[in-house]
Amino acid sequence: MPALKEFYSIPPAQRDKLLLDAIREQHRWHYDRNQAYRRTVSVRGIGREAGREEIPGFLRASALTFKSYTEQLGTPFPQDEPLRFLSWLRDHLSIELPEDRFSRLRPRYPTLESLFRDVEHCFSDLGLEVVTSSGTSGKASIMIRDASSVRRATEAYFTAIDHYWGFSPRHNLVFVMPFETRVAMARIARMGTRELGLDDRESIQYTMPFRAGPDTIRIQSGRLFRTGLTGFWESRILNPLMNWASVTLAEKKYVRCTLKALRKAARKGGPVLLLGGLVQLDAVALNLGKQGGIKLPEGSRVATGGGMKQEYQRTPEQIRENLKGAIRSPDGSSVPVGDIYGMAEAHWAAFQCRNGNYHLPPWLYTAVLDDDEKRISGCDGTGLLAFWDPFAGGAVYPPFFQTADRVRLINGNGSFQPDRICPCGDDTPYIMAGSIMRVDLLEEAGCGATL
Repeated sequence: MPALKEFYSIPPAQRDKLLLDAIREQHRWHYDRNQAYRRTVSVRGIGREAGREEIPGFLRASALTFKSYTEQLGTPFPQDEPLRFLSWLRDHLSIELPEDRFSRLRPRYPTLESLFRDVEHCFSDLGLEVVTSSGTSGKASIMIRDASSVRRATEAYFTAIDHYWGFSPRHNLVFVMPFETRVAMARIARMGTRELGLDDRESIQYTMPFRAGPDTIRIQSGRLFRTGLTGFWESRILNPLMNWASVTLAEKKYVRCTLKALRKAARKGGPVLLLGGLVQLDAVALNLGKQGGIKLPEGSRVATGGGMKQEYQRTPEQIRENLKGAIRSPDGSSVPVGDIYGMAEAHWAAFQCRNGNYHLPPWLYTAVLDDDEKRISGCDGTGLLAFWDPFAGGAVYPPFFQTADRVRLINGNGSFQPDRICPCGDDTPYIMAGSIMRVDLLEEAGCGATL
């Protein structure tokens, strides 16, 4: 298998052949081990030995797959049914969860976070980590990583960010996100820096000094509450209190912490990578603007991610312009501001090039589907993004998914046209700037990526 960075130098037609062969191999491996996947593809008439023409049948709807615990458990609260939750989990994983450990879990947990912690402890030898989507619908997508998939995902993220933006261990990393959370973007940043051995460095700062657990996010979203007195307490007391605190207290605190971290990094020297959500970075930029802005060392940049999950008074374009005006290079020019497109269930991210397009990793096979789930042919198509990730997708679950994002995809795999290469010169498939739109399937879309 080529190293992931080597895929950038492999011609598109050769990449496609490598990927298609690897997808079929991955299908066979997961078909033998993953009960939920085997049921899904078997209903479609697909067996273990599948031809290339059957590869579209490997796809599953990502949001429905990782929220299906709600139907199987009969409740959106897995903490009420820990043993049944473990059975659901085992059914959807391609790695073995020893059943003799199930009895170590308690019959019921007060919170989802406490259940997740016990699951991780119970299977600590596998290096299990529970990751969730943003949970803004009230019901979070629940995904599992093991030690091997964390390593593969880390390699994928940092290989891509280095290719498009340049990244080295001497970067000072400022994450406008909480250190304690399970939401994918922040959790992946934490897992990645830990995997690279960077966690103990003073050059890494998480500037949201509070936890963002799945229970807190659910209550604050205002979309799903417990029943009875607990639900009354959550909806009438905790939800308004959390929203008031978020605006009145939390924003001031994380903005202050971020400004302190940026000034410290500027004094130390070395480039700075500032990463956060659009709304949070906008608050940082507005405060910096009032103070005359800041100059960061050469090679610094700002990365936005996660999209807009709420109504907001400024557009993403306005927020990025605010950031460019407030954060500058030593010569006074604006630092580059680029966006990251990804999703909780993926082991990859797409980074904006200098032309604003989102380049998908070359070790990924991608296509767009119409509303009847048929592949849209041609090198320029608009539909629901689908991806097959045979090299970096890990062994925990089959990494073949139809997403809930409608995009305009150029030069998708199998449809490469040399004259449609992105003006930046990179020959990988890319999503056209400004074309990503969330399509909530059954109101159950996963981690927000609307841009």
